[in-house]
Amino acid sequence: MTLYSHSRISTFEQCKLKFKYKYIDKLKPEIKATVEAFMGSRVHDTLEKLYVDLKYQKNPTKEDLLEFLESEWKKQWTDEILIVKKEYAKENYLDMAKKFVSDYYNHYKPFDQATTIGTEIRVHIKLDEYGVYQLQGYIDRLDSKEEVYEVHDYKTASTLMTQEYADKDRQLALYAIAIKELYKDAKKVNLIWHYVAFDKEIISERTDEQLSELRAITIDAIKEIESCRDFPSKVSTLCGWCEFKPMCPEWKHQYKVEKEKKPEDEDGVKLVDEYSKLKLEESNIKHRLEELKDRIVSFGEKEEVNSVFGSEQRVKIWKKECDKFPKTTDPVFQKFVEIVKKLDLWNEFSRLDSFKLEKAFENNEFNSEIKDILKKFARKEKIERLYLGKK
Repeated sequence: MTLYSHSRISTFEQCKLKFKYKYIDKLKPEIKATVEAFMGSRVHDTLEKLYVDLKYQKNPTKEDLLEFLESEWKKQWTDEILIVKKEYAKENYLDMAKKFVSDYYNHYKPFDQATTIGTEIRVHIKLDEYGVYQLQGYIDRLDSKEEVYEVHDYKTASTLMTQEYADKDRQLALYAIAIKELYKDAKKVNLIWHYVAFDKEIISERTDEQLSELRAITIDAIKEIESCRDFPSKVSTLCGWCEFKPMCPEWKHQYKVEKEKKPEDEDGVKLVDEYSKLKLEESNIKHRLEELKDRIVSFGEKEEVNSVFGSEQRVKIWKKECDKFPKTTDPVFQKFVEIVKKLDLWNEFSRLDSFKLEKAFENNEFNSEIKDILKKFARKEKIERLYLGKK
């Protein structure tokens, strides 16, 4: 039986290939960690130390915590940690971490808002009656105020979660299930996120009905994972922070090129450079041809001629006004389809072959009643074509 976690399910939702690399193939990533993840871990460690010290009746000063943070940062830092935003150095991130801890300390001192039950608490969650589907997780901090329990989670993200998103969040809601099973006196479980970059906290709660629904939804997510046989990559903004990026087929050529002494001579680079250059030229040529076409048509109208002659070639101007029916993207398309079916034309024009239907309409192949109905959906469209030939 596989013991799932919120992060395991989220990885599958983020990118199936990343899930395969991490949980099925169990590959060791080339990137050990990103600086954002490293910073988050150090802030978590520091805030954990704060509440552990308080439990043992030791009141650390803000300076004590900042000293601990900097010491752990220097002790655990390695050059393998990836800094995605190259314009910033590791010192910038250390200064950010210090500010997060300092702001948190100032906000909550003397830390008597509730009784801390524990930090980094491992919880086990049974999603179904028979224990076929189970999860585990770790709560950053669990507090209580009599019959109200609080699940605290520290976030160092640079974006602030909205209340709407918090009310739909899965991770802490799953922890609420565990808390209600562990502590029978828990009449209420508050889910609290501390966004330390903004010195803000966001609070949410779930009803028993919502938690029951969450169990079912999470079981469905697990079933989808276990039935999955194809694990394609999914490119998104999260790729920049993926530890498997150097081996991913979407990105590994980039890493290969970066190692080349002369990247411009690498075969793939040369092929793409030439292709992109020709595509740009093609785009420019198409744009210029459209301009010339419009000017030739205007010239023909002005001179009242159907053919315009060059030095060696001539252009024949062909113009026609046609009736066009709604396309799939048009707001009235579904209504139009219903009408076509009612007129018993669907079999003949199955899948709505618009071109065939337009030709039949143009050639007066319908009786007047049908034609009047179809006419309501037709729009006039002017078609202009140029035919190039020798004089």
